[in-house]
Amino acid sequence: MKKILLSTLTTIVLLSTPAMADEILEQMNEAIKAYQDKDYKGAMDELKFITAQLQKMDAAENQKLLPAPLEGWEVTQGDNGGQAMMSMLGGGGTSMQATYTKGQESVEIQILANSPMISMMSMAISNPALMASDPNTSPYRYKRNKGMKKKDGNNTEVTLLISGQIMIKLTASQLSNDAVLEQYLDLIDIKKLKNELL
Repeated sequence: MKKILLSTLTTIVLLSTPAMADEILEQMNEAIKAYQDKDYKGAMDELKFITAQLQKMDAAENQKLLPAPLEGWEVTQGDNGGQAMMSMLGGGGTSMQATYTKGQESVEIQILANSPMISMMSMAISNPALMASDPNTSPYRYKRNKGMKKKDGNNTEVTLLISGQIMIKLTASQLSNDAVLEQYLDLIDIKKLKNELL
């Protein structure tokens, strides 16, 4: 355990940059001091704090992968704490979310990567018989990516799988034209998603 702890501390120090918050650097120094004093529990507690802070910073960077709003629309970024909550619930992976609005119209975009939850969605998308059991759900394809589309009154939901490891979900309400969903999909840089998340 001591070797693992030392290796972790060394890696964090090597990866730290002046751009990191002073608070994180201070906690790194506290973790190193605790290790040197053979207070291994204290060092691990400091590492947990550092990890949580770095996860928040990473989540903030991931939010930049979401598209800018269409002209005339406004965007509200999701809570970066959602990813930590998902991990606590056993979902794992990386997630990001934003809501786009224009008057009564709204589109929520969620992106999830490297999560066990994706395998369940993949099973549904790969099983036409399962989709056929719901009259509101139908197969959907965006370019070469398979997915499904669910229409229920004024609500529309589109789910896409990218490379079997990334899920893009758009949940819309009160749209005057469902073409807006594909316009938002066009704004998502799928190649960049793969590079950053896989």
